[in-house]
Amino acid sequence: MEEITFSFFDRGRDVPNHIQALVDQFEQERGIRVRLETIPWGMGWARMVEVALYHSGPDVSEIGNTWAGDLTRMEALRPFRQDEIKSITGDEKFFGSVWDSVGKTKDDPSSVYSIPWSGDVRAVFYRRDWLEKAGIDEEVAFKDTDQFEEMLATLKAKRIPIPLVLPTQRTNLTIHNIASWIWAAGGAFLGPDNSSIAFDEPSALKGINGYFRLSRYLGEASYIMEDYDAYELFYSGKAAVVPGGYWILHSTAMTEEVHKNIGIKPMPAVPFVGGNHLVLWNHTRHEMAALKFIEFLQSEEAGKLIYPQFGLPVRQSAWAHPPFDRERYQVLLKAIQMGRGFPTGQLWGLVEKRLTDVLADIWANILKNPEQDSENIIESQIKGLANRLRLTLGNNPI
Repeated sequence: MEEITFSFFDRGRDVPNHIQALVDQFEQERGIRVRLETIPWGMGWARMVEVALYHSGPDVSEIGNTWAGDLTRMEALRPFRQDEIKSITGDEKFFGSVWDSVGKTKDDPSSVYSIPWSGDVRAVFYRRDWLEKAGIDEEVAFKDTDQFEEMLATLKAKRIPIPLVLPTQRTNLTIHNIASWIWAAGGAFLGPDNSSIAFDEPSALKGINGYFRLSRYLGEASYIMEDYDAYELFYSGKAAVVPGGYWILHSTAMTEEVHKNIGIKPMPAVPFVGGNHLVLWNHTRHEMAALKFIEFLQSEEAGKLIYPQFGLPVRQSAWAHPPFDRERYQVLLKAIQMGRGFPTGQLWGLVEKRLTDVLADIWANILKNPEQDSENIIESQIKGLANRLRLTLGNNPI
């Protein structure tokens, strides 16, 4: 029996059972054996780089949707032909916000090096009962970043101890959240060609300043905290508002009171849309078997076991069935439809990593020195990073 290996990210104790059930079905139907490699989230990128450098490892892998550009630059991924894409996806198209990050190259913008598999989108989760008591109209409060800040100011004035909670240690969630503020201000991370730095331009800096101004509303949570610490404050009923993803709906740590009163709205302005993709490695000796497996993972039947444990559906049809036809998930559907992803291309991986580091440094400075002028801290750090990246790329700093 022909054999391939599929690597995917660890999502907890029960998830491998879902994948194993899929694999058993695929093996029975297609006569192709699939070995599974489970990769911890924190080791995902390092493992993919290892596979790319040594041309050895899985035949098919789940990757972060922004990784395809770097892996393509390493000449590690085998592109998908148009007839293969048609066979894998059928007649139904992916949401534009997830299809935009399929690993296209500047030289060949029609090329496709990754296939969307699961989606993720940033939304705002909040206590409806607390907003109602504060006299806040939830239909207005999340429409744009100005209304969002006004809502938090009202909660603070009503003496809510923690109006807002955010992860403030080094985390990708910060760049996911701050994207909405940058885009709302008319800014961008990269230039129109995706090969020049733009996150230090005035419009982008305006958005970054607006996001860090939210530090005024952290209240009793105004200290440096990890992702889990931030969400625990919301789950336990101590915080009024938290940006996050679909996983909040599945939390077993949430109290009954919070669960009963939780509200969801898309992030102000334009939500960030991310997720994970499937790739076929250049080193595989089992191209046809691997393609058949990717096609199987994209099937409606497979989706019933994959979602929502692995993320959100990336095509419209799955949203007509439980649990996605429920009101709370429909808010996330709206966010995916109105949202956008990060830039594609070979520059983004470097920018994302360096920005994630600097944004954590900015949080540390602001929270440890709340009396300082935060705009000076932000401008110094952001412009310094932009100039360093321009030098690295061989351009002259502004």
